[in-house]
Amino acid sequence: MRCPNEGPVVSTDWLIAVTLGSFVMAGIGLLFVIVWGVDRGRTCALYFAGAIAVYSAGTVALSVPTTTALASSIHGVLFPIAMVMLAEGLLRRVGYRLPRLTVLAYLVAMITIVWAFAYLSPLLVGRVVTQNLGTALLLLGVARRLWARIPKTGPDRAALISTVALAASLGAGVVVAPFSAVPREIRTPADLDSYMQSNLELCLIVAVTVVLPACMVTLLAVTVVDMVQELRSQRDCDELTGLLNRRGFKRRAEVELRSAERSVMVLADMDFFKAVNDALGHAGGDAVLTAFAQILTEPPLDGRIVGRIGGEEFAVLLPHVGLPSAVEWAESVRHRIAGGAPAIGGGMTVTASFGIAPADSRSQLTELLETADKALYKAKLGGRNQIVVSSSPTPKSANLDGNDAGTAART
Repeated sequence: MRCPNEGPVVSTDWLIAVTLGSFVMAGIGLLFVIVWGVDRGRTCALYFAGAIAVYSAGTVALSVPTTTALASSIHGVLFPIAMVMLAEGLLRRVGYRLPRLTVLAYLVAMITIVWAFAYLSPLLVGRVVTQNLGTALLLLGVARRLWARIPKTGPDRAALISTVALAASLGAGVVVAPFSAVPREIRTPADLDSYMQSNLELCLIVAVTVVLPACMVTLLAVTVVDMVQELRSQRDCDELTGLLNRRGFKRRAEVELRSAERSVMVLADMDFFKAVNDALGHAGGDAVLTAFAQILTEPPLDGRIVGRIGGEEFAVLLPHVGLPSAVEWAESVRHRIAGGAPAIGGGMTVTASFGIAPADSRSQLTELLETADKALYKAKLGGRNQIVVSSSPTPKSANLDGNDAGTAART
């Protein structure tokens, strides 16, 4: 903060705040780099780190001994670049990107206007309002894209809220600027004191020392949660079909079973799958399994939890679904697999058997699986390519990972 042609007029307290803030932001940026180092595919972390680095450099430029015009111009270049990197990171996290034309227009407009208010017509409030308004509009545009994204997870909401909060804090500076007693430029210590006591500076201090660091900490937490959830998803995912594996299905189904007043468990097992593998080869057998998995996840029923819990055995939990609807759905799947799978190779007819067991919120997953498993066993013994609905109460105990008498019949 200095005269266009004179030495610096800088508050000692401001310098201390800038230094401490830079150290804090640098620490956050380093953590983003570490996250990116662990998962190189998470490019949003690198953009967030870059935004912090460029922003910190722009802030430090304001305290370098030079003219106000030059320092403001340097800051006027670095600040919008940092905000573009922040916006790009927010969008890349959810698979989007900033349009190049938007980036170009934003940078050219911001840099040009700030340069004009630094050299052609020096005006402190003009530079501040330009940067705040332009950045707030950019972030609100990003927030609109984030809001339109479906589905929204907890991390998605956290990223959206932090983005809107930062935009609002910058926009507050624009609102209070006309009502703030701000000198045209800071040329003397008295000008500096006047500016430091203004409502405009108070808004800026809150934005850059409270809201911005809080936003970056939130985004760091969101990025780490994203990484952990992806690792968990990989752990719980069946590589061939993309469905949940046994572990993942059990974890998800137990949670859903407790919250749903009624549910239906459907176990499906491919008939004579060894013969399918022998006839079509392992690649053909894998294609049949993949096709079956796709059928199990297609509409109309939403909210289902589908897992591959054995070689050719699949489990489907249908929460908030009545038994008649579940039977109708299973029957449609049975017809589709019998009619569609032969096209995969060899013209061989492929069928599946189904065991169905109803449940309520008091049902235990292991007991429910045992009941559905017994129904499936009856379907196998009854000639296969059919559906059997359990008519007996769930047993007192069972073991998801154990074998039972029905296993030998599943061929």
